[in-house]
Amino acid sequence: MDIRNTLAFIAAAGAWKMSTSASASSPNSSLTTEQPTQCPVTGHKTANGSGCPFSNGLPLPDPGHRCDPSSREETTIPNVPPLTQKQREIIKSTAPILAEHGVTITTHFYKNMIRAHPELRDVFSESSQKLGHQPRALASAVYAYACNIDDLTPLLPVVDRIAYKHTSLHIVPEQYGIVGKHLIQAIVDILGDAVTPEIGDAWYNGYWNLAKIFINREKEFYTTAVESGGWEGWRQFKVFKKVKESDEITSFYLKPVENPDNKPLPKYHPGQYLAVSLYIPALGHKQARQYSLSDKSNGEYFRISVKREDGVGIPTKENPKVPDHPGWISNLLHAKLHEGSLIDVASPYGDFLYEPSPTSPNAPLVLLSAGVGQTALLSILNSQLDNSDKPITYATVARNEKVHAFSDHIRNVAKEHSNVKYRVFYSSPSTSAVQGKDYDVRGRMDLAQIKDDLHLDDKTAEYYLCGPENFMVGKFVELKSLGVDEQRIHVELFAAGDLPPSAK
Repeated sequence: MDIRNTLAFIAAAGAWKMSTSASASSPNSSLTTEQPTQCPVTGHKTANGSGCPFSNGLPLPDPGHRCDPSSREETTIPNVPPLTQKQREIIKSTAPILAEHGVTITTHFYKNMIRAHPELRDVFSESSQKLGHQPRALASAVYAYACNIDDLTPLLPVVDRIAYKHTSLHIVPEQYGIVGKHLIQAIVDILGDAVTPEIGDAWYNGYWNLAKIFINREKEFYTTAVESGGWEGWRQFKVFKKVKESDEITSFYLKPVENPDNKPLPKYHPGQYLAVSLYIPALGHKQARQYSLSDKSNGEYFRISVKREDGVGIPTKENPKVPDHPGWISNLLHAKLHEGSLIDVASPYGDFLYEPSPTSPNAPLVLLSAGVGQTALLSILNSQLDNSDKPITYATVARNEKVHAFSDHIRNVAKEHSNVKYRVFYSSPSTSAVQGKDYDVRGRMDLAQIKDDLHLDDKTAEYYLCGPENFMVGKFVELKSLGVDEQRIHVELFAAGDLPPSAK
């Protein structure tokens, strides 16, 4: 199986993003030959004598009836035992049918869950919904989980990435109950007769064994955040400075509204991100996004630098046939968030970070960015300027000088720090741009052009990549071809379930 599918389940583990809805049809295939009966609660047909695969043979209505849409127990975290070997075999055996009908199942799941819990729209990205990424991601998730049920070890390295995303959005254990109920119900609704009591219970236990891994890890992250001076959930901040960095990127300097004890902000690792939440009038609810912190930790303020995105077409109540709409959060931040404006902010989180090795603190550092990907790397660069013995190369690519942010700052850094080298590529420089002054190389980033600045002979050198996926994959491959061990190459994976290039 493609390893992308193997790990893709993490992209939707907990399923904290929503997709657009679509009609679904039940498959004709069946895993049982018993005469089906009809569930008096949901109306679907199944081969359980009681009429429901999750009633465990109890008469209906039963307060523990797991597929009852009106159940009040959906936020309860059950005490489920570890999966038995038989349940593992059942889950593996159902993988093919889930692969065939996965997108239908997950689309049905999202539609029903949001209908039952419209308050969850605040968490889900409307853009991801419109693009339809989540049904496909969750379908791959379910299939991957089934295929790897005997040994989840290959999946565990990305658990932290997902848990960080969840904590930044203030996901709580009770929401896993909501997701679990509606996901299992969607499997039953779509597969119908194929879901026997044994299959239903195997998937129910399988889901909760996985969910508890995330619940426990996220609890650790919440605790660590609070103990380090942060907070759990959202805190109101004020924009005290707004700076236009380029035609597309603007920086926002944020300070807490209430801080009577003048308590310093929590220290974060360079490279981590900040989640922000804003009310979107056109949608009628809030939306949250994560943006890389673009400066080193200072205890006084946070800085995020946001690119204005074109976005996708999203219907609203006022205009159900709205054409392509610019990115909701990024454009609202650019147009409506001014100095003095308020915004909800979470504690810093994220697994893309840099800390010098205790054994080789002066090891060379190479930072490669494209477009707005430079924000996370700028935080890393600024955090290391006190060490004049550490060789640093910062290379970036932009279309031209109009969209190239932070150029003056980094050029000044390179002038003031002899250990820092700065290399700039412009793919489409304007006629007024001067090579040798505004940029070094015309065209897309080609590492062969700056090979002497990459510290390829030093086996302690670390390489950090941030930008569009194609850029990161390309530079990853180039670095490996130049002899760099992939363990020393670090990429910023923006989507929760993304894989490092070596796994694709």
